[in-house]
Amino acid sequence: MEPEAAPLFQEHRVGEQLQSVKASLLGLLHQLGSLSDGALKKRLGPVEERLMKSQARVAVIGQVKAGKSSLINCLIRKPEFLPSDINPWTSIVTQLHFAHPSGQTSGAIFRFFDEEQWYQLATRGGRLGELTDGLLEDYKSEQLFDQVDAMRERAKMRLSDKYEALLGQTHKFNAINSEIMSRYVCAGDCPDKPVKNSIAGRFSDITRAAEVFFEQDPFGCPMCIMDTPGINDPLLIREEITQQSLETADYFVVVLSAHQSLTNVDLRLIRLLKALNQDQIVVFVNRVDEVTASADELEKLRKRVVGQLRRELNGKEVPVILGSAAWADYALTENDEYLDPDVLQDFVQVCGLEEQVEKSTPEDLINAEMRASAYVASGLPKLEEAISDMIYHKAASTDLIEAVTDLENLSRQTIEQTRVRIDNLIREDANAAPILTREEKDQLVILARAQIKSVFKSLKVSAAEGWEELEADLAFTINGYSDNYYETILAEIADLKRGETYQCDLDPLRETLREHYTLAFEAIRNSLVDEIVILNQSLGAEFCEEIRDHMKAVRANTWFLGTLLPKTDALYRTVSLDLTASWLNGLLGFPRGKIRQAVDTASKQFRDICSEMVGKGRSDIETAIERLMGEYIDDVSQHLDVFSEQGKDGKVHTNQENRTRKRTMQQSSNDLETAEMLVETLVEIRSMLEASGGDK
Repeated sequence: MEPEAAPLFQEHRVGEQLQSVKASLLGLLHQLGSLSDGALKKRLGPVEERLMKSQARVAVIGQVKAGKSSLINCLIRKPEFLPSDINPWTSIVTQLHFAHPSGQTSGAIFRFFDEEQWYQLATRGGRLGELTDGLLEDYKSEQLFDQVDAMRERAKMRLSDKYEALLGQTHKFNAINSEIMSRYVCAGDCPDKPVKNSIAGRFSDITRAAEVFFEQDPFGCPMCIMDTPGINDPLLIREEITQQSLETADYFVVVLSAHQSLTNVDLRLIRLLKALNQDQIVVFVNRVDEVTASADELEKLRKRVVGQLRRELNGKEVPVILGSAAWADYALTENDEYLDPDVLQDFVQVCGLEEQVEKSTPEDLINAEMRASAYVASGLPKLEEAISDMIYHKAASTDLIEAVTDLENLSRQTIEQTRVRIDNLIREDANAAPILTREEKDQLVILARAQIKSVFKSLKVSAAEGWEELEADLAFTINGYSDNYYETILAEIADLKRGETYQCDLDPLRETLREHYTLAFEAIRNSLVDEIVILNQSLGAEFCEEIRDHMKAVRANTWFLGTLLPKTDALYRTVSLDLTASWLNGLLGFPRGKIRQAVDTASKQFRDICSEMVGKGRSDIETAIERLMGEYIDDVSQHLDVFSEQGKDGKVHTNQENRTRKRTMQQSSNDLETAEMLVETLVEIRSMLEASGGDK
């Protein structure tokens, strides 16, 4: 079979720089694992696994009809693969895996709602029903569930009454194409109209998530591209699923429409990402082919979006790229259905892209210049470059720097252990006793383990007190805000003019809670890191000086603990008072007691959210502490083992034994030289990563 041709018009293989550094680190890891007769192989296993199984997870988000699926099709170089008519009624999270860690490189898995989820969605309205329980009159509740009934009836019409048997099931395919995809993720017919096409969208109402698998091409590293059709689903259970998927993403492409860029819905998405501490964002303003504007007007549009994002993200500069998925599609496929050549050429000229077009024009391609113009004007090359830079810079400050720290620490430990081994061999030649007897070594291991476990136990106790204080503080803040907000609602309703509606704004409360939680989380995390640094310095203080000096090389790697970030995205879940006037029509015209009930209901919802948020933060930090403690104990134990190796045995050694000892001495000297070289190389890589983002 002939090798697959390089993707057309690809200037940047997204993730290539990241993969190059990972390959270098894996090479160094294998070198380190070969030293000291492979003593470190077990310890290096988790480091290698984290490097090998890491994926760059990019979520493409934005409002319905912004052109996300069309853009993804161009990004993955598979035009028309994803159906482009997805709407909120089928907000299915589709994960496209390129070089999945499992090794699967073809096929797809579609997962359906389980019985509990379907019951909540199709009989009680999901979270929307929960949020409005007790707040709406019966006739308004009936209006609320009209759309729920429509969705349930559509599922029955497409799948018959047997659809319930599919709940909780999965459909798997060894090969996948766009027609199969359309059965599960295509919206098909509108939910309030009769079903016309029984194939397109057949399973869409009960499909919860989709995973599709490919080879790594056209990307430079293992990737997962996530198509997330929106978080403004009226039934909210799909909103929760989409939001949960955002928690697993590392990078985000926010797709806006040139017709209506950065609306309130878009800003809410940005605030959600901010709450996730996910500031790895690239913004793509799509559909510029559909607007008529001068170069100055387009630049003003871009700068306006940049300015709004800067305000929302505390001054962070976010790349904003103008482009068109339709132009990218034409460049890749020559599908000119939506192409207006005059508009394209005008855009190239007003934006001064002629030189780039000339450089990008391939030879022996039909309509090469026009397609090159579409490629450059589409913004796809800029988008791929921006995503690649974003991936590398974040990885430089997280996964890569963590791996470098682990490898550098273990290399330094190897240096000290090898020096001890060489010293033991010299002692053996002189028929002298080893530094420690095995019994003495075992006692020191027990002592060190006890000291480490004692410190980590006290860390957990002090952290637990911090978490309890934080949850109480958040509840106090919510209660105080609610009392004030109740009075605010009454006053503002009194000022409404006839025909005006009132929309609650709970974002100030969310921001206050986010700030409180973030400060407390960081204080708890940083305190733990400081205590572990002290442990690094004090461990083995009662050891003899010779052992104490060698033990200085053993350090707990606090990097991954110190870089844990607080996740406050739960605060941006919809609560009852967020619902639009159409859902809560007339609620604010009820007596004061009903309004008080609505405010109290929202307060309880926020308290529950905060309790869950604190529990998750606590779990994340405790998991990191457990991992750190386990690795630290293993490193200390392994390091102490070498002090009791070999030594005086009172026997006269044979020539063969002497030759073996000589070879061991030579091998140890070589290991020492290699370990010192590894440290030098890792220090250089660390400096490179820090310059790229590791010190940020």
